[in-house]
Amino acid sequence: MTSRSDKWTRIAAYLADEMNEKQKQEFLLELQDNQLLKNDYDLMKNTWKQYDATPDEKYKDTDLVWLSLKDRIQSDGMMINKERNHSNSGYQRFIRIAALILLVLAIGVPSLYLSLQNTSAFSSTIERNSANGILTVELPDGSRVFLNKGATLKYKKSFEEKRKVKLNGEGYFDVMSNPKRPFHVNAGKVVVTVLGTSFNVKQLDRNNSVEVFVESGLVELSMNDINKTIILEPGQLGMASDELIMIVQKNENYLSWKTKDFKFVDESVEEILDVLKQSYHVEVVAGNVSLEGRRLTTSYKDQSFDAILSTICLALNMDYKKEGKVYILQSK
Repeated sequence: MTSRSDKWTRIAAYLADEMNEKQKQEFLLELQDNQLLKNDYDLMKNTWKQYDATPDEKYKDTDLVWLSLKDRIQSDGMMINKERNHSNSGYQRFIRIAALILLVLAIGVPSLYLSLQNTSAFSSTIERNSANGILTVELPDGSRVFLNKGATLKYKKSFEEKRKVKLNGEGYFDVMSNPKRPFHVNAGKVVVTVLGTSFNVKQLDRNNSVEVFVESGLVELSMNDINKTIILEPGQLGMASDELIMIVQKNENYLSWKTKDFKFVDESVEEILDVLKQSYHVEVVAGNVSLEGRRLTTSYKDQSFDAILSTICLALNMDYKKEGKVYILQSK
């Protein structure tokens, strides 16, 4: 085996997690002292991340992959057994290593570098959709986003150039602080810019308006079609419709869809149920009972909707039945 192909094999084996602990330690020590090895390692690591992002393609047709790998790798001086057993897990491990080597053999390190630098926006973009409920998304810079049901988030696989995402729907952002690299959220008609903070962005159906609520830090809110910017502090809510306005948010349940922490003080039962319906994405109808004039003071934390509704019904001497996803209130 040539020294060049041996180097690629060792890098690929490390990235594919096919080394034992002793081999890993030896490889990492050599990586610290060998700049050429480190350069190739960095290129292959970035390639492996892109390749690993589409696992369905990795073993799409192992026979074709095998033929390509065998021809390319043998031509570079690597010896490969002619016989192989598909049932052997070692074959799949080899494919993982050899597939990465093939990327270098096929296009060469200079072309590989250029391809990494010029990846198209389409191929490097990730889209996450919370169609089935609240979804937590870990971003490349360590920031975290909680998407409310029905929301969509788009962002680059790497934040090497800019920390920028596009949101459709509602999401709560917990952004890692980086004073040199602001974090941008594009949501409808607004752009939210922060350095490191926690805030909620919510697109509303009416007039394509957007709300931004700040829980910690400072947030800059601007609109695409007007030359105006406002700075929001913790507890403040920015609203963008025809213009930008700022108010103090007094609704203690504004973030309850995420926290599942509810506080109601002398609140109408109808309003309580509206808040719960939006947070749990359920439907509640009054059935044969009247809720007019009924009020409650209560709080809930980390409870299921069924448990909460049971306590409300107990307090109001009511009952409920469930038909599909609809809860129907009824008298006892």
